[in-house]
Amino acid sequence: MVRCKVIVGFLAAFLLYGAFGAPAAAQGAKVPWAREHRLAVSLNFGLGSISLSRYHEGIDSNLVSFQPGVTKTSDGKSNFQINTEISFRYYFPYHLLAEVGIGAIYNWASLEGKAGAFVASAGNHTMVMEVPLLIGGYYPLIDRIYVHGAIGPSFFFMSKSWWDPGPDFEADGGVGMHISGGADFMLGENFALGLELRYRMLKAKQAKYKGTNVVVPGDYDFDYSGISVIFNIRLFAI
Repeated sequence: MVRCKVIVGFLAAFLLYGAFGAPAAAQGAKVPWAREHRLAVSLNFGLGSISLSRYHEGIDSNLVSFQPGVTKTSDGKSNFQINTEISFRYYFPYHLLAEVGIGAIYNWASLEGKAGAFVASAGNHTMVMEVPLLIGGYYPLIDRIYVHGAIGPSFFFMSKSWWDPGPDFEADGGVGMHISGGADFMLGENFALGLELRYRMLKAKQAKYKGTNVVVPGDYDFDYSGISVIFNIRLFAI
């Protein structure tokens, strides 16, 4: 008789758990924030280097060509670049992601020369717009942190160079390449901060005088290739 009561009590407890306890546990199960089927809008700000060595050959020549009587006393002093971007990233199942963005890369350089007893200086600003289209993967390490990497082409345009003083140049657009990798930390279900390392292969060819179709003689390619560290702010729409 006692055994029957124990069995009946056990079955009653099991049924009560199945009716109320299990659904409650399922509802309370934590869904990881770093997960698939999510769309993120990202604001990216980066600092890094830029490969301007071949273009600086043109800068050096320009100081002499457009400033008669000037002798160069220093090379271009900057290969430092700033880049900004807004992008849209979607996290697919099977740890796949796709991202498209639009951004700008800016560099400023200067060099000095001497004209008799006077010191001459010239400043140069270069900028290019780009649209990277990347595919890659991501992997949640824990609920709040995931790592990611991507690769793909970058379509660039509006490659321009401004001199102070001196002539302005522009170059044809084209297609380059991006390779990136980084990690994001989820501060909330819809907000994350991250760091990313990105390498660009980006060279605009056929530099010409701005506003004309006259190609500048010599090697005047604008080379924006380089490595940058990018700080990401991601807002998750879904």
